Amino acid sequence: RDMSLAVGSAGVTIVAMVVHTQSPFLTLMGLFQILLSFPLAYFVYYFIAGLVFFPFLNFIGIFVVFALGADDVFVAVDKWKNARHELPHGTTEQVAALALPDAAYSMMLTSLTTAVAFFGTAICPVGPIVCFAVFCGLLITLDYMMNILLVFPALCLYDKWLLAGSTNCLVHFECWCFHKNKGEKASESDIQGKSAPNSMDDVTSGELVVSISAVEQLSIEDTTRINASDRPEKQQQPTVARRDKGTDDEERQLLLELEHETLIHRILDGYYNVLHTFRWQVLAIAFAAIIACTILAAQLSLPVSSEVALLPDSNEYQMHWSWKQNLLSNTLAKEQGSEALIMWGVTPADTGDHLNPDSWTKLVLDEKFDPKSEDSQSYLLNFCDRLFKQFGKVNEKYECPMVLFDEWLKDQSTSQSPTEAYSQNCKGATSVPVHLEVFDPCIIGWSQLVNIKSILQTKGSVKIMQIRTKSNLTADSPQSESKNEWTTYEAWLNDERSSAPNGANKMYQSDIVYWWFDTNQQMLKTAYGAAGIALACAAVVVFISARSFVLTLFAAISIAYVLVAATACLVGLGWELGFLESILFAILIGISCDFVIHFGHAYTMYSGNVNRQHRSHFALTHMGPSILAAAFTTFMAAVVMIFTEITFFRKFAVILFMTILHSTIGCFIVFLVLCDCFGPAEPTKSYNAIKAKIFGSARKE
Repeated sequence: RDMSLAVGSAGVTIVAMVVHTQSPFLTLMGLFQILLSFPLAYFVYYFIAGLVFFPFLNFIGIFVVFALGADDVFVAVDKWKNARHELPHGTTEQVAALALPDAAYSMMLTSLTTAVAFFGTAICPVGPIVCFAVFCGLLITLDYMMNILLVFPALCLYDKWLLAGSTNCLVHFECWCFHKNKGEKASESDIQGKSAPNSMDDVTSGELVVSISAVEQLSIEDTTRINASDRPEKQQQPTVARRDKGTDDEERQLLLELEHETLIHRILDGYYNVLHTFRWQVLAIAFAAIIACTILAAQLSLPVSSEVALLPDSNEYQMHWSWKQNLLSNTLAKEQGSEALIMWGVTPADTGDHLNPDSWTKLVLDEKFDPKSEDSQSYLLNFCDRLFKQFGKVNEKYECPMVLFDEWLKDQSTSQSPTEAYSQNCKGATSVPVHLEVFDPCIIGWSQLVNIKSILQTKGSVKIMQIRTKSNLTADSPQSESKNEWTTYEAWLNDERSSAPNGANKMYQSDIVYWWFDTNQQMLKTAYGAAGIALACAAVVVFISARSFVLTLFAAISIAYVLVAATACLVGLGWELGFLESILFAILIGISCDFVIHFGHAYTMYSGNVNRQHRSHFALTHMGPSILAAAFTTFMAAVVMIFTEITFFRKFAVILFMTILHSTIGCFIVFLVLCDCFGPAEPTKSYNAIKAKIFGSARKE
């Protein structure tokens, strides 16, 4: 069922891509690059990374890559269409030179943050989580590469076919929200009104007029290089018309008008006007929401029980589990607790391959364990009395092996017909301690006689000894109780180790409940570590994309809003910070900053001194359609995943839904209103000044 829902999610993504691109051809290429990322990721995963274990968690990558892969397609298509608006008479090569580097750069930034969030989770020592993180990280990385190798060339073919006058509906079809003919006529008449060239012949023989937004994405030198190849040699140096500030403002307004012929752009125009009018009120509401969400998010707590349900309550297996928990026998068993082991002769180590469940660990013997000495024998004999006095027996009938051995010696030494094991191996020993040379054959003979499995030997020498003791823990005990039990035992054992003779002072405790406790602790540590990696990467990427300290601060505030708002919603749903939730939080930090990165990058695309309103408006209308389309596809993928059977998938869907919802709010409201109220007119000024000083000093040296 979950796989059929994955196919349904893909269907929703395909429909969204067709509507947004208005081209079955581009949709097919986008779908192909998404599908191709799966076998490529598995090839790298299996043959290069050498990971043979493929857990069911990896299938969540189907939902992730369809949602995020479609996002990259939307960015590439919108960048191309924006470049075509700015160069209405340019060749396909010129449009490609303007659009594709910018699209590749934008997609690289967002793919980087998401991939790093996944790969950062690979610090977890839990095998299935590592495999899941690596596979999804590979999917994101290879999807980005396939987008460049397949979608970019497809855009060039698409543009050439349209320039050639193709009317094939598989290449392009008209949509109710797109008025191509109207846009082209407006472009031609307005450009002509600004003394722009009327044809490519005029471009190659006259002066080159470079639009403000085109200059920001393509340097004058690059434009010269592209156009020079089309001109006679004597006219290879174009001149750039100089304009005053008023003319620049008029051209910016003209380009915005040319671009905003579609319904979505007109909606965004109207939205910006409302936001700008009430920007101070919206800013106050945004900060109040951040404070309120922070207070509520702080109430997120650790789970009371360690139990993890992988299936919904309606599933028959989960129903059986719930029924079993209510049985009287199960309740009594929990009240009695479980058992722990005190081990000698074994070093705590895990030599198996964590990434391969078929690889089991091997025992690592403690070569310093020597129970033969009289001091060690006496210590081991009296150890149980102190242990049981502190923690209690696992049951009333249980006795330690050394105590039973001592009683056997006393009985055999006074017996008229001792056993063969005693006669041949113990040489008349009456009690513990026995002579050094007698200990190993005597205790081994006794253990084999009475079938004691807590004493293990090899080559006639005792190598391992264990004692059973009581534990107050059960498999679903809360983390706090497990930690207290572990701390209490360790404190007592540390005192014992300090007084134990050499050869018997390396004991340690073991309890199957501690395996689960350690797994939870490792998952929580992974969540914090991966979250730190993702946040650090996000901060660096935001700064690199915006090249502005102020915009980086705005982005940090927006990302903080996304995290606290999403967490507050989950608290409202009654969630706790279990190990599944903690891993999902770490991963989705990388997703939460994608939209802000696009807005921050677009805000800086105007060069020079341009007021914050122009920049904010341009960022909204330039990247808004792509972000909304990406949000829609991810929303739908999350909605489909909510109906899956596996709990991990459903929880991922809920967190994904909340993250995308608040990411959209964070960039369209929080980030945008900060830019509109306090955004710098020259966002890269400080960055450029520092860069100039650094490289200027380097040149002088």
